[in-house]
This record gives sequence, structure tokens and C-alpha cells, in this order.
Amino acid sequence: MPPAENLTADRPLAPAVAVPGLLARHAIAVAVLVVAALSFLMPSAPTYDPWAWTIWGREILHLDLTTTTGPSWKPLPMVVTPLFALAGGLAPDLWLFVARAAALASVVVVFKLVRRLGGGAAGATAAAVGYALAAWTIRNGLLGNSEGLLVACALGAVERHLAGHRRQAFVLAVAAGLLRPEAWPFLGLYGLWLAWRMPSARVLVAAGFASLPLLWLLPELWGSGDLLRAMHRAQEPVPGTPGAASHPVTAVLERFQTMLTTSIWVGVIALLGLLTLLALDRFTAGPSVRERRAALFVVAAGAVLVAEVAFLSAGPGFTGSTRYLILPAAVVIVAAGTGVGWLVRALLAGRRPPRVVAAALVGLAAAAFAAPSVAQLGPTVAQARDQGEMTDDLAAAVQHAGGRARLLACGAPVAGPFEVPSVAWQLHTHTRQVSLHRRPPKVIFVARGRQYQPSPPAAGARTLALTRHWRIVGICRSRGGAR
Repeated sequence: MPPAENLTADRPLAPAVAVPGLLARHAIAVAVLVVAALSFLMPSAPTYDPWAWTIWGREILHLDLTTTTGPSWKPLPMVVTPLFALAGGLAPDLWLFVARAAALASVVVVFKLVRRLGGGAAGATAAAVGYALAAWTIRNGLLGNSEGLLVACALGAVERHLAGHRRQAFVLAVAAGLLRPEAWPFLGLYGLWLAWRMPSARVLVAAGFASLPLLWLLPELWGSGDLLRAMHRAQEPVPGTPGAASHPVTAVLERFQTMLTTSIWVGVIALLGLLTLLALDRFTAGPSVRERRAALFVVAAGAVLVAEVAFLSAGPGFTGSTRYLILPAAVVIVAAGTGVGWLVRALLAGRRPPRVVAAALVGLAAAAFAAPSVAQLGPTVAQARDQGEMTDDLAAAVQHAGGRARLLACGAPVAGPFEVPSVAWQLHTHTRQVSLHRRPPKVIFVARGRQYQPSPPAAGARTLALTRHWRIVGICRSRGGAR
């Protein structure tokens, strides 16, 4: 019989015992992944930019990158999309899963950052709910845009810095810089500060700085021959965006104002008012000096980010679209949640309320931030579902028309400007091979009920497929194509 001490000594847990403990320690991460997976119960498909990233991932895998058409280059998605291309037809869904998981993670980061700023349960819950239910959060998350990932990285960098994990903060800031150039000033200043305060991190800082020009510029040189193609693409005018307005700065500010609800602006006013009273020593209870400084930084960062978008829209001529304003909007929501939390603390004056009262305060704050967005929830989800149904229907239409080989033999494909990447993916072609012009011989893809669609000619066209969302019309060669 073994000695008694051997019977009670600590031993490594068997995998079957260790797994539940691991899941419990990372319950939030597991929940994020599960909810992201459950979102695929409805028809799902990427929108314009993610389709292009997925195609470019396939082209990188085959050493045949072409970026002469499509959206601006973004380095961070391209880190994973070449790997996803190994999964073939599952690649778009794999990117969607990453984008949706990142959007959900950004909600968690908003909550954690407000708590870190002293906003308590009421402020953190209000901010997380207000951000999560915003139509622009849901729309971009469901359609696979990178804004959720951007918010998670940028705000995560601030949260990690406040938690004392400076290297983690810098890595997240670099990731944000690989998604939006507006993050570069913050990344540059933080990297210089980190290199000064932590000499052991200088190699990390140098590598992070070097990654920006390497990953932003060199792939574009490979794919298009133009180092600055991403910048030139972003400067192309888009009707209806602030950059195309007669007064771009005013248009940017007006659009930004409409993204945020009245309750959020009230929270921001509460924060600014409390910061003013604290600066005047009108009361001493409340947030610590560290929390006050961090809150001031958040407010300033939000203002700088909006100013950057306005400047880029007015000067260099960027579009200033809603997606550019999502990060500053998230920063303002963090400030608003912090203001609500500080206000609750000030009203309680250090008293610990009963649990029922505390829960009521949390619920009231969350309801105030959530209520204005609830009406938009249904239409926003329906829009994403419609996008998924349309993509599924495109695959069916291509098969009904005889498949990829027959369609390409018939002529060069033509599609509406927003449908080019999805058509290129289905036909396994470069996006530059899908034209916007319909001179024969051509195969014309018409997304039924959508704007800016090519119109088939009155003569010489034959309908190859007609489905709920698509009409495919052929104007074919005399040999090798449809007749």
C-alpha cells in the first residue's frame, strides 16, 4: 500500500476532469464562441469588403493576388483568410464566424473597460447594452465587417493598459493599427512611451512599428503595382457619404450625432459635469485620480477620432462613412457608461444599497441605453438575413444556369457594383474579371430588387437562370457558349 501522503498529494487532473474547469475559467470566451456559432442558424453571408478579403485570401494561397479592384486593403483580416481558403467553400463562413465572435467580444470589452474606469455594474451594463443593440454594431457584425474587431482591439488596448499589461496593450494597439489608419497616432505615441518606460519592450515596439508599412504597403505592391492603392481607393467618391457632401466636416458631425441616442449623450454630459466638479473640489467622494485621468483620456480620444474622420473627409477626400465612425462612437458610449456609473456612485454617497435596489439601478440604466435601439433590431437582422438568402440563391442560380464553366464560356461576367465580389467568388475568378459594362459577349448577373444593376439589352439576350433573387442573362459567343 502506498504511503498515506501519496494518497493526498496534488496530482495533475485527468483531461476529462480538467476540461470542465477550463471551460468555467473561460466561460465568457466560450459563450462568445457559442453565440457566434448559433448566429449561423439564419442564412448568413458577408458583405462587399469581407467578400473581397476572402477572395484575396484564396489568391494569396495560390500566389496570384490581384487587388486592382475591390475595397481598400486591410492587413489584419488577411492574416487569417489565406488559411481559411484551405477550407474551400467554407472560407466565407469561417471569416463570418471570426467577425461575429469579435463583435461579441467587443461588447465584453466595453463592459470591462467601463468597470475599469469605475463605472460599476450600472454604467458597465448600460454601455455594453447600448453598444450591443446599436444598429451599426449588429449590422456590421452580422455582415462580417471588421469594425467589431477594431473596437475589441482598440478598447482592449486601453483596458489592458489600465490592468497593467502593457505589452498586451501594445499588441492590441498594433492590431487596431492594421485595421484603421486613425489608430496610428495613438499607436505611435503609446509605442514611444512604452519603449521609454520599458526598455525590455523595445524589440516588440520596433516590430510593431515595422509591421505597419510592411503589411499595409507591400501586399498592394504585389497585387496592384501601386504601394498606395489602398489610400487611392479610399479617396474614390461614394454618393451619399459625408465625403461627397458640399461641407464634409459638417456632414461627418451630423452623421456621428445620429449614431448616438439621447440617453448616451446624457451620460456623456454627466461625466463631463462630474469631472468639472471634481476639478473644482466641489466634492471628494467618487472616482480615484487614476480613474479620472483615464476617463479624461477616453473623452479626448473620442474627440480626436471624430476630428480625424472629419479632417480626412474634408482634406484627402475619404468617404467618412458610418463605418469609419464606429470606433469613436464606441468610445463615446464608454464615456457615457462611465458617467452613469459615477453619477450612481455620487447619488449613493458611499452607501451600499440593498441588492434589489442595486439590481433596479442596473436595469434602469440598461433600459435607458437600450430602448432607443430596440425598434431597429428587427429590420437590421432582417437585412442581414436577406443578404444571406441572396448569396445562397446566387449559388443555386449559377448551378441552374449550367455551372461556372458554362457561364465563363458564354462570356465575361457582369454584375452590379456591390455584387461584384460575391459573383467573383462563385465563379472562382478575380474581381477584376467581373465587369460593370455589358458589351457582348457577356453573362449578366442581375440582383433582383437591388439598386445599380446592369440592364440586359432588349435583343440578343437569353435568360439562363431565374431565381427569387437573381436573373442571369447570357449574350454568348457562337462557339463554346450557350445558344
